[in-house]
Amino acid sequence: MGLFKLLMPREFLEDLSDLDIDKFLKAGKDFFIFDFDNTLGLWRSCVIEERFQALLNRITQASGKVLIASNGRPRQISQEGVQVIWRARKPLAGKIKRALLEQNVDLSRVVMIGDQIFTDVLAGNMLGVYTVKVRPLSTREFFGTKVLRVLERIVIQTVKKGDNGEV
Repeated sequence: MGLFKLLMPREFLEDLSDLDIDKFLKAGKDFFIFDFDNTLGLWRSCVIEERFQALLNRITQASGKVLIASNGRPRQISQEGVQVIWRARKPLAGKIKRALLEQNVDLSRVVMIGDQIFTDVLAGNMLGVYTVKVRPLSTREFFGTKVLRVLERIVIQTVKKGDNGEV
């Protein structure tokens, strides 16, 4: 069950817009790491969805920090006050950990949000941060990701059965 625990987020959201920023800020979590493709923007896009720009602005206006960590190729994203790591190599957490260490960020303050269990959630759980899994924005994605989506569903169903349906 240890591996399954590493794959399970602390929280599931149907839509990133439902992310309760105030809840996290009140709990002392003020550093937010977001995946990009199919979390903040469409796959291979360089545009953060307009409805999520307001969410990122709320974080930075509340003195929170935002880091985008994407496995995708470098692209130009224009969002003020946001640091971006391209080719992050998730689930390996080395690049993300290095960025957090450089900024002296206490891991208890970090929330990692993404649409994939085998990259975003696994990396976040290996770092020891609070993880949130959101439903992907689109079904258009890399072929390998489509394969992992099947495994994702199996993992989620298996863990839910083991916990009497509660995650």
